[in-house]
Order: sequence, then C-alpha cells, then structure tokens
Amino acid sequence: MVVPGDFYPSPGFSCRCRYLYVCLLAFVATQLLIFGAIFHRKCSYISWLWRGCAVRKSQCPLISPHLIGRFEVETYVPAWQTIIDNYPMLQNGGRYQPPDCEARHRVALIIPFRDRDIHLKIFLNNIHAFLMRQQLDYGIFVIDLEEGIPFNRALLLNVGFLEANKVDDFQCYIFHDVDLLPENDHNTYSCPEQPRHMSVAIDKMNYRLPYMTIFGGVSAMTREQMLTVNGYPNKFFGWGGEDDEMYNRIKFHNMTVTRYTGDVGRYKMLAHRREQGNPNRFALIKSEKKHYHQDGLSSLKYDVTKREKRRLYTYIRVAVDREQLATS
Repeated sequence: MVVPGDFYPSPGFSCRCRYLYVCLLAFVATQLLIFGAIFHRKCSYISWLWRGCAVRKSQCPLISPHLIGRFEVETYVPAWQTIIDNYPMLQNGGRYQPPDCEARHRVALIIPFRDRDIHLKIFLNNIHAFLMRQQLDYGIFVIDLEEGIPFNRALLLNVGFLEANKVDDFQCYIFHDVDLLPENDHNTYSCPEQPRHMSVAIDKMNYRLPYMTIFGGVSAMTREQMLTVNGYPNKFFGWGGEDDEMYNRIKFHNMTVTRYTGDVGRYKMLAHRREQGNPNRFALIKSEKKHYHQDGLSSLKYDVTKREKRRLYTYIRVAVDREQLATS
C-alpha cells in the first residue's frame, strides 16, 4: 500500500543518480591524478594556487644563447655603488642563479686577495656579466690574510675551497687571480672530467703559453679532484711555486691537465708591480714530492677573523700560525 508522502523513485531517476555518482567518482579520481602529477613535478602550473610549492624550471641549454664570444673588457675603475647598481639581480654574498632556467653547473670562484681594491672593482664589474651570460649558478669568495702574515696564494685557495663547501654543494671550483680578466665567454667556467688550466693566453705574455706545466692564473677543479690531491700546499709563503706543485700533485695521481685553445682561453692582465719571488720555492717543490699527503687540506688550520656577505662577493679573512704550518 502506498502511504501518502512516500517517495519511490522512478527507474529513470535511479539511472540518473547512478550516472551522477559515476561522474563524481571519475572527477575525484581525475583530480587526484592531476594533483599527484603536479606535486611530482613540483607544481609546474598551479604554483599560484599552492604558494608553498616550488616551481621547477627547465634545465639551461648546453650552450647558453647569451654568449657573444670575444669581447673587450672594461678596465675603468667604477665606484662600489656603481657595480652594485649594475647587478641588481645578485643575492648577498655574490650569489646568482639564472632566472629562467636551472643551471647545469654550480660554481664557486675563489679569489686570493691582498691589498688590491682597484683590481677587485675592475674584476667584479667584468666577471659578473661574464658568468651571467654563461647561465651559471655561482658564488664569489674573496679570501684574505690578516696583516703581518706574508701572502700565501695556495693557502688562501685551500681556505676558499673549505669555506665555500660550507655554503653550498658546489660542483666546480675556479681558482682565480684577481688581476686576470677573461676576454672570450666561450671559455666556460665549469669543470670537465680532468683538471683544467684556463688562463692559456695572457696579453702580457703575447697570448702564448709560457710553459707546458703551468697551472697558475686561473684553473678549475672539482671537489673530488681537490680532495684526491689534498689541495694546494700550505707552506708557500711569498710569490710563486705553488701552481707548479699543484701540477705535480695532479700528475702524481694520473690526472691530466686540460686546456682550451688559445683563442678561447684569452685573458687581459691588469697592470701591477712585480712581486719578489719566493727564494725557497724550488726547495719547497722538491720537498713536497715526499710530503704532499701531509701538507694540504688535511693539515690546514686557520681562524676566521672576519666573514661578510657583501652584495658582490663573500669576504673572508683568516689568521694562521706560520710556524705551525712550516712543521706540519
């Protein structure tokens, strides 16, 4: 008996309910698949909806489209603020990542420094534009010694390597003199499978390689290569000899020094007074052949006396005990 007010759906209504239920299930399943794909791709197209999700950029091309090849370097001395204004896209500490793609190389530039502010201004004004055109993820570290301690390029390079390691997982380390400016941006600041000597042709040397075993000026090594050879020697206070010792360490470990051709690895050297060479460098090179595994990254002890993340670079000043290093 049918009671007034009771509702019995018609067969057509029941079919419509099942259809709507199936559609609802299909919609929910589709949304789950979409969100799963989105989060797997790190929110490539709904980052506007989910603000806590990072947008993943595509990888930069193998060859940057911004390269211009050989160019004239700028040798005028700009004011610090002028350089900062020229590069508003820099992060503190001299860090940069390409805005439109994911860099293929994460690079730390290590600059040994001693009283060359003019050179540093010229260098930074040129090198940032050079590195940006190469679409690198990079940081610049200027490493200085406390006053009264003789200059030691190799030790400062070791310090820079260790300190940069604390900042990021850099893949490549470019050890760079502050008075050398690259003249061709096809000279890519990255690390190949073997150590690379980069400053092949310098204007003051008539754009010719002075000798085949040179590894000074500008050179590139990976973290693994640096650890394998135990870094640079620490005992070379004064000028000269440390790059020849590094070449010996590389050869001892059956690695090969690679180079670009002279038309690519071109550099302009900024004018400076010639420093007196270390009179003990040849004796040190000879003694290091027996003790390279004891003198280097593994034996380096230093105290950081100043660390500043400036806009154009990270500045680090250190103090060392010279006598202690001499006996290590």
